[in-house]
Amino acid sequence: MNILHVLSQFEVTGAEAYAVTLIEEQLRSGHIPTVVSDTLTLTTRAAYVQMPIGQRSYPQRIRNILALVRLIRKRSIDIVHAHSRAASWVSWFATRITRTGFVSTIHGRQHIHASSTTFNVYGKSIVVISSSLKDHLVHDLHLPARSIHVIPNCILWEWWDSQVASAQQKISDQDRKNDVILFVGRLTGPKGDIVRTMLRAVLPIILQQRSVRFRTVGGMITPKEIPPLVEDLNFAFGRQIAELRGFQSNPAAEMLQARVVIGSGRVVPEALYVGKPALAFGETDYVGPVTLDTFDEAATTNFGDTGEHRPIDVNKIARELLALVEQPPSAEQQKELARLARARFESRTVCNAILGVYGQALAHARSPRSIPVLMYHRVLPDSANAPAHGIWIRESTFAHQLDSLQRRGFETITFRDYSEFLDGKKPLPRRPVILTFDDGYVDNYACAFPLLQKVGFRAVIYTVTDIERRMNFWDTDDITAPLMTVAQMKELHHAGIEFGSHTVTHPRLPDIDQESVRRELVTSKQHIEEMLGSEVLSFAYPYGALNSSVKKMVAEAGYKFAVAADSGPLMFHEDFLEIRRTQVFPWTGTAGFWKKTLPLYKRYKRMKS
Repeated sequence: MNILHVLSQFEVTGAEAYAVTLIEEQLRSGHIPTVVSDTLTLTTRAAYVQMPIGQRSYPQRIRNILALVRLIRKRSIDIVHAHSRAASWVSWFATRITRTGFVSTIHGRQHIHASSTTFNVYGKSIVVISSSLKDHLVHDLHLPARSIHVIPNCILWEWWDSQVASAQQKISDQDRKNDVILFVGRLTGPKGDIVRTMLRAVLPIILQQRSVRFRTVGGMITPKEIPPLVEDLNFAFGRQIAELRGFQSNPAAEMLQARVVIGSGRVVPEALYVGKPALAFGETDYVGPVTLDTFDEAATTNFGDTGEHRPIDVNKIARELLALVEQPPSAEQQKELARLARARFESRTVCNAILGVYGQALAHARSPRSIPVLMYHRVLPDSANAPAHGIWIRESTFAHQLDSLQRRGFETITFRDYSEFLDGKKPLPRRPVILTFDDGYVDNYACAFPLLQKVGFRAVIYTVTDIERRMNFWDTDDITAPLMTVAQMKELHHAGIEFGSHTVTHPRLPDIDQESVRRELVTSKQHIEEMLGSEVLSFAYPYGALNSSVKKMVAEAGYKFAVAADSGPLMFHEDFLEIRRTQVFPWTGTAGFWKKTLPLYKRYKRMKS
């Protein structure tokens, strides 16, 4: 995939560190990223194109849009990933002109004004680095919650391991014993206000009780009023208390020499990872010492960068910072905090989650307006007894429905076809339709398959994989119906029928414990893949029952798509983990079937209900 990252910045920021880390993971996975920005400080193997994205005059914005359009076309870009409001503004227009996938990551709270609440420049595929940011965008900017994905910062821990190993050899025992309080972050904007607060108010309180030193690392621009504050503090105590060290290429070395690290965003997990106590103090609020008890809550605001603005209490900050200097967490606690940090911010996991958002963005840009997804269960011979539940149709009816689809120019696709379309490997037909069958009954093989073959159609069958019970054992009040054998499934697979998972035992997933849900999802997927020698891409929720927790576990189990019943967004590509289907019943007549395949049918049905 060709990916264009667009940033607007004049010094190194957390957004740049995020983008560069993501780029390195994308390169590992075989993608081809390019970076566009005003400046680029951190090292990356991706191509860099300098462009004045941060210059916001309207003539320059227009020039930027046209330059991005040319670059997108020249490099055959699939996805544009913007990392600020200014970058999103020009990227939104450029991707609309070129019909390119568009994703924006929002790293901090946004200014609320008329244009930000009336014009969504962030698109329909938005990544935020904390849950508090999602709340902010939904409540203050009125953006739709379904468009917003909470995915944390990504940190390349292998790089940190190498930097720590290098720094360990150069740091003396005396350096490790210094009572250095280290602030890591820019000196401009709200983070500069933190440094001013420390120099003016917090450090003078601490220094009355304990001798400490204060260092700042990070930032390439120093506001003119900060150095005099450093000089005043040093003069007042007759020695060097404070020091501004600027941008450092190896922050690990600085952290290892510190007693306590003050920071927010990615700085906190990085400090915890190298075994240092962390005090979370960010752009919006003061969080305090990050402990095993406060880690999860602190992460919801990206450690003080994205929460509600709150007044600060300098006496409380001084008291908690002094306590952290004098009595840091135990070695065992620090080890567990390091484990939590690594698990939550692992770059490969984050990159995979963002690739899922890319898929959604490509769907928004390239998919047809509507793809009907029809839901069947059983197809019975005309002479067979009818089950009690209305989840069947007759052979003759199914034949008429296939003929109707063919006459109107529909062509069947599978989820593998759609996945390859998103990857740019193949186009979709002019009028695609997906035919799905739940449970995996033998009559799908004996009755439905010959009719599909006759018109050259394919389908997706969601099978229950319990090998010991090959019948509809979950429907105890209905006629016993056998499920397909492994041999029959293999025959259909080789003929172009796609198989997806419908769990092992067909439970109502929201009603069972999480470990059982995980086992149903993972085991059924493994069974089908072992039987057919092919990756399982999609899942069907038994009874159409799901909730947000189940959806999350479906994604974690490795499914790219999941189909529901009567729930989910109206548009096919709005949520790949809850794709709404249209069920075909025994009483669905010719006109009813025609109506169920119309682009506006789902909207009509929602209005009717």
